[in-house]
Amino acid sequence: MKKNAKTDGRAAPAAAATAGATPTPAPDSQLTEGRVLFVVLALTVLVYANSLGGQFLFDDLKQIITNQDLRSWSNLTKAFTSDVWSFQRGTLTTDIPPPYYRPLFTVYLTVGFQLFGLWEPGWHLLNLLVHAGATLLVFRLVRRLGSDAMTAGLAALLFGLHPAHVESVSWVSGIPDPLAALFYLPAFIWFTRYRREGGPRWLALSLAAYALSLLCKETAIVLPLVLLVWELGREDGGAWVVRLKRATLACAPYVAVAGVYLLARFMVLGLISWKHPMMGQVPNSAFTMTVPYVLVSYLQHLLAPFYLSLIYGTTFVRDAADVRLLLPSLLLAALLFALWRYRRRLSASHLTALALLFAPLLPVLNLRVFHQEYLIQDRYLYLPSVGFCYLVALLVARLSLSKPAWARAAAVLLLVAYGASTVLQNRVWQDGVGLWSRAVAYAPDAWSTHYNLGLAYMEERDYAKARDEFQTAARFGPQVAAVFNNLALATDKLGDEAGAAQALERALALDPNLLEAHNNLGTILFRRGDHPAARKHFETVLARDPASDSARFNLARVLDAAGDHAQAARLYEAVLSRNPGDAEARYHLGLSYAAQGRKPDALAQLERALASERAPERAAEMRAKLEELRSDKTER
Repeated sequence: MKKNAKTDGRAAPAAAATAGATPTPAPDSQLTEGRVLFVVLALTVLVYANSLGGQFLFDDLKQIITNQDLRSWSNLTKAFTSDVWSFQRGTLTTDIPPPYYRPLFTVYLTVGFQLFGLWEPGWHLLNLLVHAGATLLVFRLVRRLGSDAMTAGLAALLFGLHPAHVESVSWVSGIPDPLAALFYLPAFIWFTRYRREGGPRWLALSLAAYALSLLCKETAIVLPLVLLVWELGREDGGAWVVRLKRATLACAPYVAVAGVYLLARFMVLGLISWKHPMMGQVPNSAFTMTVPYVLVSYLQHLLAPFYLSLIYGTTFVRDAADVRLLLPSLLLAALLFALWRYRRRLSASHLTALALLFAPLLPVLNLRVFHQEYLIQDRYLYLPSVGFCYLVALLVARLSLSKPAWARAAAVLLLVAYGASTVLQNRVWQDGVGLWSRAVAYAPDAWSTHYNLGLAYMEERDYAKARDEFQTAARFGPQVAAVFNNLALATDKLGDEAGAAQALERALALDPNLLEAHNNLGTILFRRGDHPAARKHFETVLARDPASDSARFNLARVLDAAGDHAQAARLYEAVLSRNPGDAEARYHLGLSYAAQGRKPDALAQLERALASERAPERAAEMRAKLEELRSDKTER
């Protein structure tokens, strides 16, 4: 074999073998590369077509709907000097995740909002386009690594259809992994061109792409390890130490880029990694003992990705005799033994595929950073699945040499199973009820799954089912104040005002600083006519969270009822300065103006409120009040 032979990755099978690839039969002349790519992309888009009608879910509600920073293009520069959740810090919200430095994810959200606003299909289409681009790049990478178009097409199609990707594609906030893949894969492709063809251009492009992938998601930091394995596999001569030194020097620039990224991350976040604040009481031994279970679970989800969920009811392994430690450890030992036993049958392509599979799993095995309910997240399989799909395609190509019919049958069966599972999994991610119903199936005894299902039913205005789920959550989480706060909301919607007030009092007994409960209890007291008590709750909220427009609006209502219309108007004006589209605040501002005798101002505000109101009942009320004011019947 010629050492350092140049190739463009499109050589005949004999040349592919020189690159360390599994020998494959010549492709059918009717299946040109262009046609293979068309089939790959068409089928990928087809199986994800039913994701386009999905709702905003989970983190989307905060990252997109309530994130005011997305409204301004200035957020593009802010993205590089703050963490992903910075828009919530300082608001006294208690459920803010740990900090993440993913500036290009913030850029993606900002651009997406400027393009689509709150139009959900546009966001889902954008996610699908990113995934389709990553699928195309998988094809290009496998071709560059020496495989023929059919093998590359199978690898790309397996990647495009893989059900574990639904969490990354059908969930808008799951995009960081596909976004990182758009740069991670070209970084590898251009590295191979640099090493085979020379020239600083390919190295510069590869390093730039690697840097961009890191700015999408930190998992991409493992690329130098993958490059090292590929570089060692292509070196054919010399002592092992010499080859290792040569490969290490080739990968050194990538280590330098990773170092610069970590420095920037530290400067913004003040840390490199962390231990999840809610896992402070978990001993370090539990993190270590849980790793085999998590790793085997990920391998299972790659191989048999069926009936997947956002949550799997996971907990940390704390006992060395736990079957969740013993069985996965045995399986991993058997896998390592098999790899060692058949090591001479592993080509350089197989080793590269294994590196692409296992290297991106290493960061997510740092279980210290996760809450125990989120130890296994299928979106973390996006990058590892590149290696898995490549490995499967190589095995099918090898099988086709001796049993072509079996190879075709295996490939078709796998593709059909994966495609069907993806279509079904997209339905789970269509709305919150489907998503959290699946989570409840995996974790029926977790308060959080029932709580989130209750929130989903609230969104659907099915208040009876929401109340039932919150009551179940309260049984499993009797010390969680947020559960009782939302139980109160559902109970109130069902007409049980006394029960709602009781639940809110329970929430505040558990957590006197739960500002939402203060606001909600104040609202009930206001309806009851207990204005002094209601005012106290609203003022408590504003004292601790001056940005709360909800409490400011409610306090203005109390002041209006007490006859202090001038002060109430100032509060409404403050609400509208932050959110000019708030029709209800504008309507009540008009009423306050009318009570002060400012008829022209009142008419102007009521007309603007009516023009922007979308709820028919409130619009009818506004129209009646406007006609009353126009006819000089201004008594309130």
